[in-house]
Amino acid sequence: MLGVNLLFAGFALTLNGIAYRSTTMDNRVKAIANILVGLVIGTNAIFQTSQSAAFWQFGFAAAMWMFSLNYFLIAAHILLKAADWKIFGIFSGFAAIVSLIFLGETIFIVIVDGAPDLIPMIYLWVMWMLLWLQNCLAVFSKAIDKLSPFTLILNGVASTFIPGALILLGVILL
Repeated sequence: MLGVNLLFAGFALTLNGIAYRSTTMDNRVKAIANILVGLVIGTNAIFQTSQSAAFWQFGFAAAMWMFSLNYFLIAAHILLKAADWKIFGIFSGFAAIVSLIFLGETIFIVIVDGAPDLIPMIYLWVMWMLLWLQNCLAVFSKAIDKLSPFTLILNGVASTFIPGALILLGVILL
């Protein structure tokens, strides 16, 4: 389920990055795409949690719930034509802190339990923490906001789409 979730997240992040400043893209369709991605990821996260045996698997389910809510918030802002994205910024700040906590826990598991197969998770938690931190700061700073399209596309490809494909192919996190 994680690989599928990451592929969908990669699609949504890349779509949102490309559409960030585009006036030619229909925002209603973008909102519906975000809702559908949020539903797929949220539903899969429920099944992922019920099958999780290890702590790191639960951590990923938590991340998927954060991604799911993230896409619902984006869709709500778009559909309601909200000019103020502070709720999204605050949520992104919260998600960055949660990512930092799970990053620390993953590093601890790798070091203490000697689990080198979880090293890709360290990379993912760092990328997601940076994504959400940048989103939080972008809402409150126009200078940082200029980086948003690039951050979304980079994370869409490097921290969700490629890892999702590698997981589905059985290359990482077997």
